[in-house]
Amino acid sequence: MRHRLGTLGQRAALFTTLSVVFLGAFIGAVPASAQSTDPQPSDRSFLVTLRQANSWLLPVSKEVPSRTTDAGISNAGRDIFEGHSRLDVDLRKSAQELGVVMPNDVSGEHQSLIDEMAERTGDNHDRAYATIVRQAQGSLLTMAVQTRATTQNTAIRTLSHQTVQTLIRTMTVLENTGKVDPSALELVTAKAQVNPVRVIGQNVEPSDRELLVLLTQHSLWQKPASRESSDRARDAKVRRVAGQLAAEHTQLTQAVAEAAWQIGVDLPSEPTTEQKSWANAISSSSGEELDSMYANLSRAADGSLITQVAHARATTKNLPSRIASQTALTLLLKHMLLLESTGLVKANSLQMTNVPAIAQSNPGGSPPPQPDDSFTSVGFLTGIAVLVVAGAGTLWLVRAVGHHGEHRR
Repeated sequence: MRHRLGTLGQRAALFTTLSVVFLGAFIGAVPASAQSTDPQPSDRSFLVTLRQANSWLLPVSKEVPSRTTDAGISNAGRDIFEGHSRLDVDLRKSAQELGVVMPNDVSGEHQSLIDEMAERTGDNHDRAYATIVRQAQGSLLTMAVQTRATTQNTAIRTLSHQTVQTLIRTMTVLENTGKVDPSALELVTAKAQVNPVRVIGQNVEPSDRELLVLLTQHSLWQKPASRESSDRARDAKVRRVAGQLAAEHTQLTQAVAEAAWQIGVDLPSEPTTEQKSWANAISSSSGEELDSMYANLSRAADGSLITQVAHARATTKNLPSRIASQTALTLLLKHMLLLESTGLVKANSLQMTNVPAIAQSNPGGSPPPQPDDSFTSVGFLTGIAVLVVAGAGTLWLVRAVGHHGEHRR
């Protein structure tokens, strides 16, 4: 009997060891903050796309203040020129350090845009500038957010983070001019149509409802999990980050609830089954395991959601939904940075993004390129939770067998 108990204990110990090994390999062995890998194809694509955008946005925007009498358009042109100038300087520096060759010449397509804008005058110029630039920036936003969520290269992560922050600001400045045509909110390869009269309606699309539901469910699991982690985490930095996230999810909840009230969307009162399993995985852990579990699950979930939020921010014609997505995009971007600052986020927690569900509902859309080795968010996160539960269950088994053996002796 003693031999049998010993065998059971050895098997259980082996299973626990393997579970820990698999969990470590699954999450990734190196903290995200320490990653400085060679740029991947998706990283290079982002750098080239940003450089190509700057090649025509800079000269066109530089001329705007001298070619318009509209104060809003003048300020937008100046803001976009200054913002993209800073991005271009940092972009060229990063590309040189990474050995990525950047295009210096303006493409034929982009040169035609420069020529076209030079021929427009008055209100026709202003509407064309606001519409064409807003469409370009919306497409660039989705790609920059995708890169920010998934890249393992620290230089590109910094640049994409800066790009997203710049675009959030300048897109809003353009929209506030009242000159943006609704066609600018469609992320397609076709050229935006500049109509004589701007009419951006308040239509509530299924994607608007889906966005508000997703954001609500995210806060429903993330807020209590963050509050618990702020109390129970071992690392003081994790406690501070978790406390800040818990507080700011209250802000996000309020913004989403306000938008839902305005457009008549019923919000869920519970998170999804998968999200409950992530929260349970955090609750069932302690010490360093809790710290790592909270940081990685939260960062992976934020990275998965932020691409959907970015797509909604770039495409929605509904003002309350746009305001909510703007708030969510700003907070999620901040939360990702805070979680990464703990030094506990592993490489594979950055590979969570798939084609956004909202983007898939738009056949004419042009979703950003996906990393070749990305995982599905639900499967990956649930996998982590399953491994944690398996490890905990095995530990219980070892202890139970040990106590049973002592009792029999």
